[in-house]
Amino acid sequence: MDSSTFAARLCVNRWFADMARRSWAQGLAVALLGGLLGMMARPPQPAAAQSAPDEDATVGIVLGDSSQAHRRAANAIRRELRSLMRPERRVQFPEAYRRVLDTEGNADLKRLLSGETGPSVVIAVGLSASHRLATTSRPDVPVVAAHVLDPSLQGVPRAGDASGAANLTYVTEPDLVRENMALLRSLTPASAPALLVPARMLEAAPALADRMRRRLGRQDSSDANWRVVPVRSTAEATLEALPAGTDAAYLATPLPLSSVERDRLISGLRARQIPAAVHRGRELVDRGALATASAPSVAPVPRRTALHAADVLRGAAAGSLAVALPSPRTPYVNEATARRLGLSVPDALRLRVTLTGTPAPAPTDSITYAQAVRRGIGANYGLNARRSGLEAAREDVRVERGDLLPQVRVGARAQQVDADQAAASFGAQPERTLSGSVSFSQTLFSPQEWGDLAIAKRQQAADAAEVERSEQDLALQVSRAYVSVLQARALAQVRRSDLALSRENLSLARARQESGQVGRQQVLRFKTQVAQSRRTVLDAESRVEVARTRLAQVLARSPDELVGVAGLSPSDSILTLPESVFAAYGHTSATRQRLTDFLLEEGLSNAPELQALDEQIAAARRGVEAGQQSYWAPTVALEGQLNSRALEGGAGTESLSLPGGPPGGAALPQAPNTTWNVGLSLSLPLFTGLKRDGQIERGRARLSQLKAQRREVRSSLEERIRSRTEQATSGYLSLREAEAGRRTAQETIDLVQDSYTAGAADVLDLLDAQEAVLNARLAEVDARYSFLLRLLQTERAIARIGPLQTADERTAVRERLRAFMDGGR
Repeated sequence: MDSSTFAARLCVNRWFADMARRSWAQGLAVALLGGLLGMMARPPQPAAAQSAPDEDATVGIVLGDSSQAHRRAANAIRRELRSLMRPERRVQFPEAYRRVLDTEGNADLKRLLSGETGPSVVIAVGLSASHRLATTSRPDVPVVAAHVLDPSLQGVPRAGDASGAANLTYVTEPDLVRENMALLRSLTPASAPALLVPARMLEAAPALADRMRRRLGRQDSSDANWRVVPVRSTAEATLEALPAGTDAAYLATPLPLSSVERDRLISGLRARQIPAAVHRGRELVDRGALATASAPSVAPVPRRTALHAADVLRGAAAGSLAVALPSPRTPYVNEATARRLGLSVPDALRLRVTLTGTPAPAPTDSITYAQAVRRGIGANYGLNARRSGLEAAREDVRVERGDLLPQVRVGARAQQVDADQAAASFGAQPERTLSGSVSFSQTLFSPQEWGDLAIAKRQQAADAAEVERSEQDLALQVSRAYVSVLQARALAQVRRSDLALSRENLSLARARQESGQVGRQQVLRFKTQVAQSRRTVLDAESRVEVARTRLAQVLARSPDELVGVAGLSPSDSILTLPESVFAAYGHTSATRQRLTDFLLEEGLSNAPELQALDEQIAAARRGVEAGQQSYWAPTVALEGQLNSRALEGGAGTESLSLPGGPPGGAALPQAPNTTWNVGLSLSLPLFTGLKRDGQIERGRARLSQLKAQRREVRSSLEERIRSRTEQATSGYLSLREAEAGRRTAQETIDLVQDSYTAGAADVLDLLDAQEAVLNARLAEVDARYSFLLRLLQTERAIARIGPLQTADERTAVRERLRAFMDGGR
């Protein structure tokens, strides 16, 4: 918005606005009557040297010094004046009419203002030049002073809304010093402030410092002990000139310092714990000053100065032009500087100012989207329980595999029997024995055991797919909570911007009220609007905290631990399907269909839901096959055993001797102490009481159920992928439309603000435009984060959520998509 349209034009524009509503005859009569009254009411002014309408206009420039800040301000005024006068005549800025002020008030400056074959108008740039020329008695050439701090402080002529002095007009905001100090004191007490003004301004007028000190003390309701300090060519010299005990600094802009020296001055003030208020503009506040009460988005002084010069060139009397700049008040506070000074911005003030330098969480404290997804998956209690179940399934496989591996058993036995019984056994059963055995078995073939192993493996794979599905679902849940925080934060920012716009419009209404163009009711209307905007800001900020709490709960963390949430855009590389995919393939029905076909193919081949069902179907089928094989396939096993009697004693250890044998008798043969056997066993159940038939039929029914369930799940997945793809595509197109609508609404509010300032639009037009831009910004935020959420939902539909994929996997998906789309052309 160009807020520099001056108050003198308000009446004229309102006359034309009223004339547009009348018939052409009535309009002509009103215009003639208005012109006659204006000529009668205009005070007599001395004639100024004016160029003829068909001649080039020459303009002189007087700079306070040759600093970069003054040269830049002069260039801005040149551009504005040439733009304003281009339809009428060409404006020249001859080098011969350019002066740089010195401390002696040289004769060249006097000759420039004498009017003898000189410029048509002279523009003073900078506080020093503006003060020198504004206090020059009766210049022969019209003077436009671009930078007057405060007419009452400087002793610059003022009569009503204008200067009232011949050939003099200027640009000022009379109450801005008081408003800046009020803003500064809302942050910190200031009993000994120092006003920093260019040294040349004070050197050329020795009594000016005392006058400004007295006036400031008289105007200041806080009984402050004001000091006036000259700004030297270096920051070091300026800081040395500060009196001891200074507790605040007021920087009168533009400062006659280079960019480096300005930074050094602000750093030096911070180092001395001296808060600094800036007269106008956000640049120095962004560089580290504390605050300013006037930080319009577009600098109004160059435009307003150029308007004054253009009016003078068109023949207007300089002394009758309104000098007060109806610039909207946009308070601006650097929160980082406040923290360095040990200050805090009160909550009530936060709703009235625009904050810059708000400390962002350190990168180590901010959680990114990828970190949030991974932490959410790692910390979820239910998912951890599923992982434990998956470990149990792995052990089930080991259990079933163990039945098919060799089985080795070792046994030992100590036995004692009755002595008479042992003696009667003739050595076959000693009274005391100690024996051991080793046996082994190896199943060579068993339909049931091989089937159980295959089923266990399939069930383990199904459980793993179920865990993956749970991870995908949980990742989407975390994504929703994460996007909710980002959306709530963006909506809060929009509400804060609307509050700033309401305050800006309130300032415009106050400016029009001060110029007599509107009544107090319009100011009250915007005060009400500001109050409503503050309420919506508070509500929006509470929603941010609610969203942060929800995200912390999903991550199983305390909200206090969630310091910051990093941003995420639809074009972020962490996404498998970023915005560029839909920008490339979302504009025509043919490419959208091809995109849908690819995502269907990708999603159905990768869906953990289908993978889990496929494994369960394979397990059920293997169970039926094992049951059918048990009718004819026997269980075949290799078995062996080794037995050894290690010790024996007592009765019955000797065998029976046969009579007629060799001396001592012949003993009956006995079994050796060590025996072994090896064999091959086959077993085939012939009849199990119909149990086996029931198991087979149950397995077949289970198999049919799983197949039907898979068809249902596949159909649901297809529908989900198609709908998510269509929603993401429409979300992308909606975002583009919302962005265009926001730009249009912003252009509209800028135009309506200009028209309202000029009196060509009423309060309802401005309120409607503000509501339109608010709705457009809200719609853009909603479209942006709805599209982002739809992207994440589409990734979930195809089981390709970005943080769960590696960078190579994400790239591979996009490469397959590109090849698929290129293959269809």
